[in-house]
Parts: sequence; C-alpha cells; structure tokens
Amino acid sequence: MPFLDDAGAPLEGLRLEQRPADGYRFELRAAVRYVDVPSGRAYRAPAAGEAPPPSGTTDLASVPTPLWGLIASYGRQSAPAVLHDAQSLAARSLDDPAVALVRRREDDDVFHRALREQGVPALRARLMWAWVSADREREYGGWRGWLLLGQVALGVIAIVAAVVLGIQWHPAWLLLALAPALAALPWGALARLVITLTYPLALLGPVLLVQLLAIGVFRAVEAVVEVLVGGDARDVVRPTVRAAVSANPDADAR
Repeated sequence: MPFLDDAGAPLEGLRLEQRPADGYRFELRAAVRYVDVPSGRAYRAPAAGEAPPPSGTTDLASVPTPLWGLIASYGRQSAPAVLHDAQSLAARSLDDPAVALVRRREDDDVFHRALREQGVPALRARLMWAWVSADREREYGGWRGWLLLGQVALGVIAIVAAVVLGIQWHPAWLLLALAPALAALPWGALARLVITLTYPLALLGPVLLVQLLAIGVFRAVEAVVEVLVGGDARDVVRPTVRAAVSANPDADAR
C-alpha cells in the first residue's frame, strides 16, 4: 500500500525542514501514514511539535557518511526511513527492553516491505534491513545481540580466509565459506539476519575498504587546508554535529 498523508490521500511529497540550517537532521512538517498489508497494522510518523523532541525528527536513512556513495541517505527510501525513525523512537521510549526488541523486530520487517514497495532494489533493501536489524539486536538483545555480531565478524573472516586459501592452496578450502551459513542455523528466526550480514560484508568488504581509504585521504587533505587557513581541523569530520547539538540537544539524543 502506498504511503499516505494525514488526510488519507496518497503521499505526494515529504515535507521536511533542515534543523538547524547547517545540521544533518530534519523535522517532519506534516505527518506520514502507512498501512502494512500483511499485518494490517497502521503506522503514523508524527510531525514535529506533536510531541516533545526528538519526536518528529529524522536523519532520513541512517547510512554512515563514508557509504553515501553506495547508498544515499535519501531517495526512494526516504518515506520508509522517516517512518522507521518514528517507530524506533517509540520503541526506545518503552521501559522493557524485551518488549522493545519484539516491537523493533516487527517494525524492521515492515521497513523492509515498505522499501520494496517504494521500488528500492532487492539487495539494497535487504542490506538496509540487515543494518537496522543488527543495530536493534545490539541495542536491545543484550549479550545475545553482541554474540550475534561477534559471530558475523567471525563469519566474514572465515569467508575471506576460504577465498584466499582456495586461491593460494586448494579449491577445497572454498568449502569453508559454507561454515557461516551452517553456524547461523541455531539462531532460528535470526539466521537470515546473520547470513545477510555475513556474506555481503565479506564480498563487499574490499569495495568498502577502498571507499573508506579514499574518504580518509580526502579528510586528511581537508584538515591540512583548514589549519593553513586558520580554521579548526576537527570541523572536517561531520562539521554539523556540534552545531546541531548546541542548537537542539534533544534532537540528537537518539
């Protein structure tokens, strides 16, 4: 089902206001609605001002800055991201982490379905779902969440080792790449998350590394130039964060 405005009409556009003017967060100026067809559950992202901050604020898709060249923070994913931010804030307000975890698992699945409805490519949508789901398990899953992330890291190492050993020594080593999938099975319903995190991270790792190195070099050059012109070298790393915090500390609490 398409996204709707607060009157129930198909959503023609997101009304966002950058706050502060040099910040990276936005205030939603008009509420957004969505109905998840499989569950029949109705969702609503409230506009700023309907509730105390940070309600009604969003950073759009929470893609780390170095990865914006691969997946943008806005686009077809904007409406699902705004809705997901609202649901994440609602879950964070719950007193019981176990209840919040259950709710977030449902909301993250809705986020994935909404991404696909908006035409986000299947792989991109699945990766975005996996990233928010990993953050959910880290935040609410306790030691099990950290265990899951640790297993993903070991799985990535195993796949890289399988490829290297398979090329350098014997193709039979490539079978080691199956180990992370088999090790994910005991996680039950979370097995697909472990697999979705592990294999793309292993396969796309070199691309991400090159991206990070390129940005690191650019930031270093920026820092040097900033010092030469009498500026603060720290401003080249997310230069809007301090301004956003000083202007609206509640909006950066999430």
